[in-house]
Amino acid sequence: MAIPAAIEEKRDELVRAARLLGENLSRRAFGEHGPDLKVTLADMEQFMRPLVEALTGGFLAVSTQDQTQRLAQTLPCPTCGRACSRSEHKRTLRGEHGPFTWSEPVCHCEHCERSFFPSAAGAED
Repeated sequence: MAIPAAIEEKRDELVRAARLLGENLSRRAFGEHGPDLKVTLADMEQFMRPLVEALTGGFLAVSTQDQTQRLAQTLPCPTCGRACSRSEHKRTLRGEHGPFTWSEPVCHCEHCERSFFPSAAGAED
């Protein structure tokens, strides 16, 4: 399922907020007069890379955590159908804009001795 239209409509507002954040970060980094004339565009991009990774990492970490919380605490085993408790394991993924850590949900069926990852079918929407 794609991102709902109502969320897509917020994108322009969020882009404006991100631009303002970038402007504020520049002022905090270089002061009111901006960077020295010896600082190149490549230097600025290099400086910005970890900030973009941190912003993306925070966004993805909280978004995936929110998704995980929507899953039921007990889910049926895909093999035998018995109820299995959900647990979470910290996992670092590398996205397009850098790494982020999230709590990956996982279930283990004691009867089948099978581990499985819950799907959106077990969500409490």
